[in-house]
Amino acid sequence: MKLLATSVKALGMFLGMCLCIHLAAEDRQQLDELQRSISKLQKTLKKGDQEKNQLQNELMSVELKVSALNGSLRELGDKISTLQRRQGQLREQKTSFQSGIEEQRKALSQHLNAAYKMGAQEPIKLLLNQRDPSKFSRVFSYYNYFSQSRTDQIATYETSVAELDEVLTTIQREKLDIDNSRASLANNQGELLSRKQQRQKTLDKLQVSLASDQKKLDQWQRQRARLQQVLTKVERASRELTLPDDYVPIASRKGTLNWPLKGRLLKRFGNTRSGSLRWEGWLISSPAGTPVNTIHQGRIVFSNYLRGFGLLIIVDHGDSFMSLYAHNQELLKDTGDWVETGDILAHSGDSGGLDKPALYFEIRKQGKPRNPKSWLKTK
Repeated sequence: MKLLATSVKALGMFLGMCLCIHLAAEDRQQLDELQRSISKLQKTLKKGDQEKNQLQNELMSVELKVSALNGSLRELGDKISTLQRRQGQLREQKTSFQSGIEEQRKALSQHLNAAYKMGAQEPIKLLLNQRDPSKFSRVFSYYNYFSQSRTDQIATYETSVAELDEVLTTIQREKLDIDNSRASLANNQGELLSRKQQRQKTLDKLQVSLASDQKKLDQWQRQRARLQQVLTKVERASRELTLPDDYVPIASRKGTLNWPLKGRLLKRFGNTRSGSLRWEGWLISSPAGTPVNTIHQGRIVFSNYLRGFGLLIIVDHGDSFMSLYAHNQELLKDTGDWVETGDILAHSGDSGGLDKPALYFEIRKQGKPRNPKSWLKTK
């Protein structure tokens, strides 16, 4: 019976492993399908956009370049910080090595002075100075110990000097790396400034072309329709994705969710936007580059540029809930990534045609917008 129970248990573990492998492969296949669907949708939207508004195309192009430059600047800044920390550690090692080498030099100098005073036949002199033959063995042992200690000290000294040379070479190499990174940083900052000026010119032209309220209303309605098209597509594609065992339903945290970032609320859910068009989420003022955090764990189902919303991330939280984060200056997650509550998704910005940096945030249930006030913590 015991053998049977063990066999059954082993079989259960084997079947469980097979099931996990099957689910992982199935999940990967579904994620690949999601990415293909999003890619196909992006091409469709891009083709339609190119036929409509050249200024919008120019704006999208320059904002994507600004985003890439911001990403490069962030990476270069991180690299310089890492190199500077590393250089600080190397300087500490250098000081430690120099101090140790000085102590070793003094000790070695004493040994060599003692050996010099003994002369070339130091072991013979030691023996001749001993009148008691019974002490010969002990004298030889002392001498061997002294000789070995001297040899070890010389070897340690040589190793320390070599290590110091290596540290000094590394410091010099990393100093050169920091200088090169700073030069690249300066070049990128100059290009970024130029791109931002180009963006502002394009934005000014775009504002002139949308001078009438009716034109603005028409544009916003097209943007909303485009977003709805994306939401419908991603919801359909992500419907079959499995959730991890530690998944917490977002509905259970209603009213306790953290804000995606700290900032002043510029537009509230339900505020009039133009005519009968109303805001379907919150517009939160925030300095460019502010980290944008996910309000709850979930799967990234869209991470790309969308006309009117700029650099946009959409997170699927399961149970037909989604959250949207728009107008970012840089996206840090890709379609298919799993994120935990509070993970940084992006850095806020003004992409999508905003005149000042802000985050546009929405919560949706079955594709329909919900008032964030009911879901997020009260400040």
